[in-house]
Amino acid sequence: MSWGMAAVAGASLVGGIMSSNAAGDAAAQQQAGTQAGIESQERMFDKSLELQAPYREAGYGALEGLQSLVDPQGRADMLQSYYAGPEYSALSGQVEEQQMRNAAATGGVRGGANQAALASIAPQLGQQYLGGLNQKYTGLANMGMGAASQGSGQAMQLGGNISNLQQQAAQAGASNSMAQANIWGNVASDFAGLGYNYLNK
Repeated sequence: MSWGMAAVAGASLVGGIMSSNAAGDAAAQQQAGTQAGIESQERMFDKSLELQAPYREAGYGALEGLQSLVDPQGRADMLQSYYAGPEYSALSGQVEEQQMRNAAATGGVRGGANQAALASIAPQLGQQYLGGLNQKYTGLANMGMGAASQGSGQAMQLGGNISNLQQQAAQAGASNSMAQANIWGNVASDFAGLGYNYLNK
């Protein structure tokens, strides 16, 4: 083989190696960027779930409270606790005092209507208490459900984004494989052409 042909063969080989390295580096950079994108989205998703956690936890607790409200024994336990607490004591004292003033002003302190009114204070306050709890628990449960739904939606979005990024990484790998095959196919073709020319001189 002449020096000229050897030089052409060497240049073809060196060019093939350089092209192969460049294609491999480009694919590696694209795959690294894809992986960095996946990790960044996962970090943001985890942070979002962390920020939503207190609202979800409040919602879970409120759901338990609502379940207790629909259970007769649960309501009885809540009322018993309420009647033994300072809130009921303060409110019932105020209502009784107002009722006694009204009865004294009308001369009906010992009357049946006054006694019936006094006897209805505890049930009325108890029903108001349970109604207020129901509203509070419902509000917290709705807030928790909203946070849970938001987290679920973000999880689905994250899954879709990661799937897209993984497809991009796979395409980069496939493109690199195709580029490598083309490069070395061209190098082999060049060598075959040189050999053919050498033998047919």
